[in-house]
Order: sequence, then C-alpha cells, then structure tokens
Amino acid sequence: MYRILLLFNLLFCPLSFLSCAKPPISEGKNNKERVELTVLQLNIWVECTKVSGAPQALIDQIAGLKPDIATFCELYKGDKDNPIMPELIEGLRKQNLHYYCARIDGRAIISRYPIIEQHRINKWQFKAILNVDGKRVAVYPAHSEYRYYTCYYPRGYNEGSKDWNKLDKPITDVNKILSDCNLSGRVESAQDFINDAKSEISKGSLIFYAGDFNEPSHLDWQAETAHLFDHNGCIVNWSVSSLLYENGFRDAYRVMYPDVVSYPGFTFPANNKDVDPNAITWVPDVDERERIDFVYYYPHERLTVKSASLFGPRGYIVRGKRDENETRDLLISPFNDHWPSDHKGVFITFELKK
Repeated sequence: MYRILLLFNLLFCPLSFLSCAKPPISEGKNNKERVELTVLQLNIWVECTKVSGAPQALIDQIAGLKPDIATFCELYKGDKDNPIMPELIEGLRKQNLHYYCARIDGRAIISRYPIIEQHRINKWQFKAILNVDGKRVAVYPAHSEYRYYTCYYPRGYNEGSKDWNKLDKPITDVNKILSDCNLSGRVESAQDFINDAKSEISKGSLIFYAGDFNEPSHLDWQAETAHLFDHNGCIVNWSVSSLLYENGFRDAYRVMYPDVVSYPGFTFPANNKDVDPNAITWVPDVDERERIDFVYYYPHERLTVKSASLFGPRGYIVRGKRDENETRDLLISPFNDHWPSDHKGVFITFELKK
C-alpha cells in the first residue's frame, strides 16, 4: 500500500512535491564551517505563455544559473492551466540537475534540498520547509495583488483597479497614494506572513520571503530618488516594505546595495527582445522602472548576505522604447539569447555558518 500511495503522489499531485535525489554539492562551494545558499526570485509571466519557446528558455536559464532555491510566480493560465513546473523539473533532470519542487496556486519553489512540509498561508503565498543539511529553513514564495499599483499615480497614470488610463495630471498627494495602495490587501497579506514567520523563528528556522510584491520599497522612494524615475518629487514610505522592516525583516538586495541611485535594482519592465515593447509596458509615456521583486530574510547570527545581482537581459522598456543603458547593478546575463519573462530575476547569495 505504501508503494501505491507514493506512486500516486508522485504522478498526480501537482500541489505536492516533485521529489528527486539531492545532487552533490559543488566542490569548493561549501566547507565544514559554512555553506553558500543561493536564492532566485523570478516572475515567469503567466506560466511561460507570453514568449515563444518560454518553457525551454526557463529550463535553459535555470540550468545555467543552478540556484539552490528558486521561487516563481504567475504560474497560471486560467481554466486551461498546464503547469510548467513538471516540465521544468524534467528538463533539468535530463541535464543531470535534480530538484525538489512544490507549488500551490500561482506560486512555486524548486530546491536542491528536500522539501519536508508545505502549507498555504493565504491566497497570495505559501510556506515550504526545507531541510538544509539538518537546518530548518522556511521559504515563503509570494505574489501580491497587482491592482492598486499607485506608484503610477506620480507618473500620471491610474492604479489599475479599473483600467490603466492616463490621468489628467499626476497625483502627488502621498496620503492619497498610500490610502489607495492599501486597498490592495497587500498589507494584510504581509501581516499573515509575519505572523507565521514569527512561529518559525521561535523554532529556530531561517526565514526567506521572496516574490513579486507589486509594490515598491520605501527604501527606493526617499529624497535621493524624489526627482528621478518620474517620481515627480514624491517621497513615499510604502506600506508593505515599511511593515516588514518594522518587524525586523531585511531586503537582501538593499542590504548589499544601500545606494538607491547607483544601484536601483529595477526588475520591471525588462527588455525582452522577443516581445514588442507595447506588450511589456503598461504606461508607455513615462519611466515606470521599478524594483518589485524581492528576497527578504530575517537576520540571524549564522546568516550573511554575500552578494546580490539581477538576472536577465540588458536594459529595460522606458517610455515605451527599448533602453539598454545600464545602472551599476551587477547583472547576470541570460545563458542564451532567449528570456522567458517581462521581469528580471533577483539572485542573492547567502553565507550560512554551520
């Protein structure tokens, strides 16, 4: 009976684990005192359906990067959902790369380490518990509500609760920007994460919270950038990032690169050469570049951010056109000339002391 149940789970449970043997650790990556743990966050743009050949492109990119952990979002196509994760896991297996996988709704995680538990937190996120060489690690893949995207207000467009039309004039009233933003439910969703993470912290777990939050960081909208990127003079303490910081969580990219002007870390809209710019941009008359993909963590004496980079094609879509001018952000270029998404990924290397 056990064998029958195991076979059933492996074949017919897309919301459960796609389990494989854990691959050997790369020589030189780890030693007896410390381990490098790499985490990728990537929005895969409606389950790899918006770019021709995107499923194979995703396989190629993950095979080239070889993250220890990767979180994905936008894993849905509606009623005719054809999950990409089994295809990804099988494609990686054919290249002798073995990953565990879990998916709930439109979010997923793959891991080189065993996934021993998974739990839905709310409709926007779930929790996967990993066994990292005997250490309990809680990873929360997330994707927040995309409407009430009021970072468009200062740029002269509405927030998308009804449409994305151009406004008569920019809205620069910060109270209005935040009050409408908070109609999204993103704050309540983040609080659900915080409540669950606190229970994991009490167990001694390491915590990672990664996803497309569809809301900027308060760290990116201060005085230094008030007159850049079409912020139109606004200084905004965005609610979700502020809440996370108030509760002790840290943004790994900003820990590594606190200079928001030289290292803006934009993840959207990426310059995907295989897609017309008009199909990528939402607001073609302005500079909408934004950092909305994040890897957060809870500080621990054994955990250090060692490096941070973006992963994806060179440049962005700016004012409806391709713009390949880069910032000082470290960029890992795609491993071939085909990128599956309208976002860039965020790739963080942590050092974990044993």
